[in-house]
Amino acid sequence: MHKYKKYGIIIKFTACFFGKLGGRVLVMRKNVQNLRPSEHLRMGLIAFLVGIFVPISGFYMEVLVVCVLFVVAAVIFRKYPFVVLAIFCFAIFWGGWRGDFDFRNDELASLVGEEVMVEGTVTTAPDVREDTVRAFVETDKGNFLLVRDQPAVLSYGEQIRVTGKVTRPSSFGDFDYGAYLRRWGAQVIIKNPSGFEVIGSGAGNVFVRSAQGMRLWLEDNVRRGLPDPHATIAVGVLLGVKSELPVWTQEDFKRSGLQHLLVVSGSNVAIVLAVVAMALARFGRRAVLIGSLFALFWFVLLVGFDAPVLRAAVMGGVVGIAAALGRFSDARTLILLSGVIIGLVNPLIVRQDIGFHLSFLATVGIVLGTPVLLAWFSKLSENKWWKIVALMLAVSCAAQVAVLPVLGRSFGVFPVSGIVANLLAEPLVPLAMGGATVTALLGWLPTIVVKMISVPTFVVIEGLLWVAYLFGQVPPVEIPGWVTIFSFVVVLGFGLWGMLSRGFAQRWLERGVVDDMG
Repeated sequence: MHKYKKYGIIIKFTACFFGKLGGRVLVMRKNVQNLRPSEHLRMGLIAFLVGIFVPISGFYMEVLVVCVLFVVAAVIFRKYPFVVLAIFCFAIFWGGWRGDFDFRNDELASLVGEEVMVEGTVTTAPDVREDTVRAFVETDKGNFLLVRDQPAVLSYGEQIRVTGKVTRPSSFGDFDYGAYLRRWGAQVIIKNPSGFEVIGSGAGNVFVRSAQGMRLWLEDNVRRGLPDPHATIAVGVLLGVKSELPVWTQEDFKRSGLQHLLVVSGSNVAIVLAVVAMALARFGRRAVLIGSLFALFWFVLLVGFDAPVLRAAVMGGVVGIAAALGRFSDARTLILLSGVIIGLVNPLIVRQDIGFHLSFLATVGIVLGTPVLLAWFSKLSENKWWKIVALMLAVSCAAQVAVLPVLGRSFGVFPVSGIVANLLAEPLVPLAMGGATVTALLGWLPTIVVKMISVPTFVVIEGLLWVAYLFGQVPPVEIPGWVTIFSFVVVLGFGLWGMLSRGFAQRWLERGVVDDMG
């Protein structure tokens, strides 16, 4: 009985929240002409992102017709709600149709269980693990994931001939292997082929091929200067290279809530753009724009097109253009715009990629939640050092709370030590990235020199390992189902309020963090 009482409270809270939200929408409808262009834009972007998640099966043309009808109604009656509904319907259509369209010529999916011989091109950088190496291969019969035992070598742009058995991926635990492959344009796997032959090289995009060659060179330089697992962490932070870490290291980072530090994320892109902007500031705004966009383009080619990096790259490009034009857009609009652009490129990332969900929600939480939490934390003390700690604590708490619904749904546990662990580890990431950059660029020097240069980087990464180890001893807390639902309602409600409310922006966002820091 007590269990149902919990859910009753959640239902009442949800009904109350959406009742008030509906009232706000009605008021907004009456005053829609008074909305600012940025508010119109954010409503449209939110409608698109919500529409991506609506599942449809085969009714693509019907939804598209409804979308067109709403467009006609918007033109005739000049009412913005019709525009929002048209965007919503288009997102439903795009999210469903695009997934089926990408696999319309996939013959390999119909050959599961059969031995085939296919020729194709390696289209991704190899994912090197402890026992295997993996890469996606594009053929005229469809795409597949190639898995070979170590120490096999694969390179982007290689043309290969493979003979092997076609299999479908098996999901395990909470990981949907099939959905993961579909995000990369594949549905099947060929593992440990009986025949393998490299028949050519130099295929693929010339810029990507050059970037991957540079990436391999930089990775080799880092590994010359650092031992494992320090080298693996360094190339993960700097280049996004996915290599297998020892099981104990993976568990420490996972249990301490620091797993996101092992790969390239949006913060890495921000660091790169900040360094380029400072270096080119003396040459004017146009030089900063061109240099930032070039660095952004090359960095993304180096680290790959993972969802968090792609989101941060899109956002960084939009910010760079806005800065060059002297018009800084609202951070809320930039976050939503980055998600929409990724949804247009590949709606499956927005719909299914847990990494994207965590990255997107953490960014929203930091932007909207940090000013609120900072104001509360700053009241505890007037000491200037406490204000710095309060800022770091506010950022960490905002991000951790924002991703709680995804953690609860996907993993069922919450790393309770993650807030403090991130508070201590985050400042070390730029140092690790900077040190790894120096080692990567100077790794061609004699081995003894490279090892001496790498000592500071070793010390910083050792610090990360110790933080992960100490806080990894605290077992994660299991998240009950009602907590997941409740946190989803709270995060969704707060997110919509922060994104759409002019009063929220005036009170918390326009004042800025600097004002709260005093």
